[in-house]
Amino acid sequence: METKQLALITGVGKATGIGLEVARQLAGMNYRVIITSRKQETATQLAGILISDGLDVVPIALDVTDEPMVKAVADQINQQYGKLDVLINNATLFPDQYDTTSVELADIRNVFESNFIGSWSTVKHFTLLLRKSEHPRIVNVSSGSGSFGGKGYSLVNPWRDIISAYSISKAALNAFTLKAALDLKPDGILVNAATPGLTATYDTFSDFGSRPVSEGARSIVLAATLPKYGPTGQFFKDGEVIAW
Repeated sequence: METKQLALITGVGKATGIGLEVARQLAGMNYRVIITSRKQETATQLAGILISDGLDVVPIALDVTDEPMVKAVADQINQQYGKLDVLINNATLFPDQYDTTSVELADIRNVFESNFIGSWSTVKHFTLLLRKSEHPRIVNVSSGSGSFGGKGYSLVNPWRDIISAYSISKAALNAFTLKAALDLKPDGILVNAATPGLTATYDTFSDFGSRPVSEGARSIVLAATLPKYGPTGQFFKDGEVIAW
């Protein structure tokens, strides 16, 4: 039976992304990290970057919008490792600027399938594995743009004056975080949301004061490595609780 701390990160899609940097930092803390992408070749290529640095990283194909695939991956991990210690819901469609009345609703559904329903699906199917951990944690990667308060960009202070479907989906993800935290508290599973803030995952973000990806990823890592019996049902940035 696997004894090393095992983390799974969804939506690891590019070398400059938050997901891969979170994997790098957790693997550097002696975690075995499963990184997932929609395509196996993408996961394998990105895992190779970290494996070449001597880190313990496993690539698996996973599309969080495909529920049978989510269940199949959960079964695969159960057979291979027997547990899961950390689930990080990082898969996200971003950005968008859909207009309220001219939008194709199919596009909105795609955003919610990835950013919200997909996270619910992984929690549904991976909870059995998390219950086998001595210290289980779930981190939903959210955004300050889905918050109603706090400093910086939010729903009431939108970035570039745009409230996107992305932002609305993150508000829903925050609400789901509260529900899951309550439902899974008897199992000892910590469920929190974390925002990396505006980070330089895209070159154009540098024009808006973005910070290095390593700093944004650290915010998620701190939520993923909370102590046993630590806080649950909270929204974190850089280890500090922020407003919903």
